[in-house]
Amino acid sequence: MSRLLVNGFEARGGVIEAPPSKALTLRYLLASALSRTWVSLSRLNWGDDTWSMIRGTKPFSETEIRGNQVRIRRGVSFERFRVVDVGESGFTLRTLTGVYSGIEGVTLLIPRGSLIDRPMDELIVALRSLNVKIDRLGSIIRVTGDKVVGGYIMISGSISSQYISSLLFLAPFTEGGIEISIKPPVKSRPYIDATINVLRDFNINVEKSGDTIYVGGSQEFRAMSDEFMIPGDYSLAAYYIVLSALGGFNLRIMNLYRDRAIESEYSFIKYAVSMGIEIEEDRESVLVKGSLTRELKPIDADLGDSPDIVMPLALLMARASGRSRITGVNHLIYKESNRLRGIASILKCLGASVSVYEANGVIEVDGVSRVRGGCEVDAVNDHRIVMMSIIGGLVAEEPVTVVNWEGISKSWPTFIWELERLGARIQIVQ
Repeated sequence: MSRLLVNGFEARGGVIEAPPSKALTLRYLLASALSRTWVSLSRLNWGDDTWSMIRGTKPFSETEIRGNQVRIRRGVSFERFRVVDVGESGFTLRTLTGVYSGIEGVTLLIPRGSLIDRPMDELIVALRSLNVKIDRLGSIIRVTGDKVVGGYIMISGSISSQYISSLLFLAPFTEGGIEISIKPPVKSRPYIDATINVLRDFNINVEKSGDTIYVGGSQEFRAMSDEFMIPGDYSLAAYYIVLSALGGFNLRIMNLYRDRAIESEYSFIKYAVSMGIEIEEDRESVLVKGSLTRELKPIDADLGDSPDIVMPLALLMARASGRSRITGVNHLIYKESNRLRGIASILKCLGASVSVYEANGVIEVDGVSRVRGGCEVDAVNDHRIVMMSIIGGLVAEEPVTVVNWEGISKSWPTFIWELERLGARIQIVQ
């Protein structure tokens, strides 16, 4: 088993490009695969989850991959028996469980790794209420797709927004549409909005009023444009912002478009500024003036809608002068790992005092003036815990060793190489 030795940082570059949005890559890929017209997608996020979605849509789509571009549409004919390996992509598993419910034939959906233990029960119950034939044997999902009449569904919003996205992608294939009533608390609401926005880009009529969403049946996916470019991912770029601020150097991050951002991911910028980091924004980039960072202020943040920025924000809190508090994140225990425990492990390694209350989804961090390091972190192959561990190690006084780090490929395969371009000292030790 290899380990990463993260041994400090000496700034070499001042401009870097944000990786493309993982969330939008997956949504546009799925919608394009369902489109009656050809769609070209460029600047995709090429993490493992993207390949899971490409594999998952292959039985009903025509796909051409040329360089950094994918050309894709719904196929004229499709197989009636499908075996789909969804890897560890929760979004792929859950949305395709819905989509294949409305496509005639039998589909076996096979999850891998940590996805085997992630929750699916409420989505299965919701689909069965629409008379979908769906079974589960261990971790394997079997869907017998056919015509779905549609109807009314009430579903909890506290576990995963991907359940709602699954139903939204299925609804156009039903005869009468689906009305979804989401029981509060609704976690990760902006990701539901992101799905709705993508559906509308494909001429799907969606009506939303509060926590109720209606999507009419017998609609066809037809892209409003024959080409879409995937914008940068603010939740991944947040790790660059942390490195710039705590590393004390200025950094311009390109490919960040405010008008196309997922709001919950963009909110990292607001929190960072409120803590005392100077950031300038223009149409397609942000400039982080890390050289001006002095004392960081502690903050309280309800991140129930923003699970993917909890890790980088916790790193900033570890350097704040006082106690910071994150609330509303009990759903982090259902991710690729129990991220509440992973966050606590990293912060303790760095020398911060941290308390985690899993039942209530609360993290309290007492910041320190110096980030210690000199320890080993098990990142449990969770891509976001890996990223948090590496950035924490780069700004620590002593080296940090990271084990079980290979899961980084899920969303950002080139993460370590990009950091090395900026001046990171990272070694793979066998």
